[in-house]
Amino acid sequence: MGWSQAEILAATGGRIMREGHETKFGEVVTDSNKVKNGSVFVALKGERHDGHRFVGAAVRRGANCVIVHRPMPVSAFGQATAIRVRDTLRALGDLAHYRREKFAPKVLAITGSNGKTTTKEMVAAILEEAWLDGQPLRGRVLKTEGNFNNLVGLPLTLLRLRRGDKVAVVELGTNHPGEIQRLAEIADPDIGMITSVGAAHLEGLNSLAGVAREKGALYRNIRAGGAIAVNLDDPWVKRLGARFKGRKITYGKHGHVRARSWRPCGARGQEVTLQAGRKRCRVRLNYLGRHNIANALGAAALALGGGTDLAAVRCGLAKVRPFSMRMQIEDWRGIGIINDTYNANPDSMKAALETLAEMRCRGDRIAVLGDMFELGKHSAKEHRSLGKRAADAAAKAALDGLYLLGPQSAAVRKGALRAGMRTEQVVIGRNHADLARRLRGRVKRGDWLLFKGSRGMRMEKVLQELKGRNA
Repeated sequence: MGWSQAEILAATGGRIMREGHETKFGEVVTDSNKVKNGSVFVALKGERHDGHRFVGAAVRRGANCVIVHRPMPVSAFGQATAIRVRDTLRALGDLAHYRREKFAPKVLAITGSNGKTTTKEMVAAILEEAWLDGQPLRGRVLKTEGNFNNLVGLPLTLLRLRRGDKVAVVELGTNHPGEIQRLAEIADPDIGMITSVGAAHLEGLNSLAGVAREKGALYRNIRAGGAIAVNLDDPWVKRLGARFKGRKITYGKHGHVRARSWRPCGARGQEVTLQAGRKRCRVRLNYLGRHNIANALGAAALALGGGTDLAAVRCGLAKVRPFSMRMQIEDWRGIGIINDTYNANPDSMKAALETLAEMRCRGDRIAVLGDMFELGKHSAKEHRSLGKRAADAAAKAALDGLYLLGPQSAAVRKGALRAGMRTEQVVIGRNHADLARRLRGRVKRGDWLLFKGSRGMRMEKVLQELKGRNA
């Protein structure tokens, strides 16, 4: 869907620096390489790149409108319309909000320290099986692609809205105070959910209380008459939910939506008997780990709060599958692999180790772990705690080896050895290739390996080296 000049001015409050030949434009883009004839190019300024440097390239590729916040010579705009705003990042969000209000889909927003992307995928899959206002939703559900969940990604998601879209499922991420507030202003959600409050992004948010304050902005910005899904098993989320005066759908051990029973199915996932009020259904999940049962319960609660039924929940959850590098399972030469290398924080590390422990295993269970980022002053302590957690698993015969990579490896090793893990069980690699070489001399058929670390550690490279493929 395109834009008129009047719509852009109304959305952004900008002023025209140069009147072009056209007053009707195409889609909004922020990458000059993605400009097509008629595009609106928004010149964003980031930490490393400044889009204002690419205005000329965007115009040459066919942009009919450019939005800037820096003074620039009129000649830079060619024949395009140029609109100046106070801040192009804010203008991008304002354009997205304008599109959201114009097409008025029901917006379901998800934030939290863990499980956002998985829960978002589950919710979207459920809605694709559902009906709303007597109409099927299949093909009318917009969702965040990947983890486009920040102040650029969320607007780009909402800018993909089309007139026929009835529901938008969006993910909100943060690493600094105030981001969820702004994202919620842009999305203007009808229903919201905080999956959890944990020790993630402590470098920017300082403490668990800081994380809770930041995530709580979602509940504070739900539309009048809207609803929230509340995880009763998370004390911080429960506390935040108690302050909300509107409709609530609870989930967890004592929630309206809860798991009556659970049965692991090895590498194929797990089966859950899900109950919502007095109704129940058996659900097959293609995901490992009890933490993904919590994600499924949350997805069910959010979708039910949006007007779906249990039949859609059952069908949707059975169809959705893990993303690459998110609890991705594979078999390599008779060795089980859990590739959970997309990202990591203390809570997700705990969940991953618990998942490894639950795998039926004829050989050894080995965790291959990289550093956790963005923990600030808490980093050393959290990495020592990770080592202790690994040692506790080893004491229960649920972990046989701990292979580490990164500057915080020594802290993890210290925590593991202090808690009783044997020296020969803990190995620190110099780099990806070295750690893979050490693993190659150890692993055998029947073993299970877990690979996990923060995105910047790129722990998938260890797996690739192990298999003999360079990254």
